[in-house]
Amino acid sequence: MPEQHLGPVGYLILEFPGGQIGAGGFAALVERVDRGSLYLIDLEFFRKNADGTLSTVVPHDLGSIDGLDLAEFDGAVTGLLDEDDIATVSGAVTSGSLACVVIYEELGMRSVLEAFAADGAAVIAEGPVAIDDLEAALDSLDA
Repeated sequence: MPEQHLGPVGYLILEFPGGQIGAGGFAALVERVDRGSLYLIDLEFFRKNADGTLSTVVPHDLGSIDGLDLAEFDGAVTGLLDEDDIATVSGAVTSGSLACVVIYEELGMRSVLEAFAADGAAVIAEGPVAIDDLEAALDSLDA
């Protein structure tokens, strides 16, 4: 992972009710990584058991889905998530479901950040924009 100029870093927690995974989203993820527009920092699977406990699932244990071998993601499992992160996943996922946490860097902004740095600028704050806040702001503009 680059050390100096990171693009925006984000995460997704995906839930697959009943543990039913489709290949489309994972194929699109691989395509963005292969194209160089996204860097996959971490990808971890969890199963929420009937008793409410969360267990880790190794990608290769999920097999192939529509020709996509999830073992491709074995190398993306870094164990980056801490106890608080796992508690968040556990609280968000329903029993009997499979969850996937994806941590990624958007590489499209890296060249912009490098150009600003070359001009002497420094990033002094950064962070995500909550979708609900963005939608509310856009709705207020429409009013």
